[in-house]
Amino acid sequence: MKILLLLLVCVSCFKFGESDKPAHTLCENKEELRACPKPATKLFLPRTYPARSIYIGYSSDEVHSEFLNLIIDQVQTLEFKPMINILVPRTEDIEAHKAMQKYFDHKTYDFINLIPTTSNETVWAQDYMEVLFDTKTGFSKIVDLPYAGREGESIPVSVALSCQKQIIEQRTYTQEDMPGNGDYGGNIEAVSEKIVLVGNNLSNESYDIIQNITSQELVEVDVNWLETGHVDELFTTLPNKKEAKACEQTLLVASPGRAYEILDVLPSDLKEEKSRFEGYYDDYNIWPVRHQCLYPKNFKSKECVELRNANNVYQMNIEQSVQKIEAAFKKLHGCTLSIARFPQLFIPLGIFPTYGTYNDRAVALNPNSVNNIFFYPKLILAKQEFIPFQKSIEEVLKNFSYEAIYADGKFVHELNGGIHCATNISYGCSP
Repeated sequence: MKILLLLLVCVSCFKFGESDKPAHTLCENKEELRACPKPATKLFLPRTYPARSIYIGYSSDEVHSEFLNLIIDQVQTLEFKPMINILVPRTEDIEAHKAMQKYFDHKTYDFINLIPTTSNETVWAQDYMEVLFDTKTGFSKIVDLPYAGREGESIPVSVALSCQKQIIEQRTYTQEDMPGNGDYGGNIEAVSEKIVLVGNNLSNESYDIIQNITSQELVEVDVNWLETGHVDELFTTLPNKKEAKACEQTLLVASPGRAYEILDVLPSDLKEEKSRFEGYYDDYNIWPVRHQCLYPKNFKSKECVELRNANNVYQMNIEQSVQKIEAAFKKLHGCTLSIARFPQLFIPLGIFPTYGTYNDRAVALNPNSVNNIFFYPKLILAKQEFIPFQKSIEEVLKNFSYEAIYADGKFVHELNGGIHCATNISYGCSP
């Protein structure tokens, strides 16, 4: 009897058949072969490296669910599959289980990982955390970003617990010193092993923290006139080939100037189509014409003239930031990037005597195609409903060998975000 009892105790204390993978691979696939840059350091890795994991918030919204399924379907086709870590709100765990159980019994979908969180909302996966990579050890850490007072504040801890990762924590903020949108992850974007783009609305404290944990140089660009105010609304890079070096990239730019180049050569009798996108927040109702300003017959209306005036200023601000990025690459890498401009218009909060300031709080008029996601060899962008813009983007992407997939960005666009905001891709390398 004593022997039987001892056997039962042993069985209860040990897990037979447990995975021999080390803890830091619980939420990521480490099978990529690209070597890490030298010398060894701590970096926010850019898109030129393979994706190890994709963090994406779950939502029962129909369009967002379709987007999640699209990501899963695209990853399933890859030879090297990054882990898809689905961050589940505590209020939607039953719905998430029902929606995902179709994948549970198929070994071909073993790259899907559900992470329960204590948050009621997990959609903006880009913003509440960053992933810092140690090129000496091959391990990554979760960087907890100031998200005080917002849903999602506790998610980085949930990820660190589930994935057994170390976390770089933020201090406790009070109502008086709580930072704004500028301290979120969409405003901290690595574009090379030596350069991280940050917005000029990043707080001094967060700037110092980021600068102290990475060897990369922080380059400030002007995003202060945007409502969300994030770098990923204006700039990203696209590698020109697999395992591209820093200089073998194209800088993708959200360009009001390119948008008006397209609009100004449209036939004057172009038939106006109704937009399927719902209006933005009520504050923006001063612009009753929104999508109508894409059609030549409306160009001379007071609202459309004013909208062009605002976007002319935004174009100037964006191009000044492009010059800063070019100067950084010239200084640190000794090269000049090729540049591709995607048509993008922005709507300010109101009509102002001067545009391009914090008061504008501008939001994207059309879905933001620069706010995209990339994991080799897939580039996923929000589809444009305005056909001339869509054709322009497709023409640019013909120069790349990647498969361009166009997703429905309705859900995030109507919340003044983009599909990149709703995902967080962690890139990796082998020491």
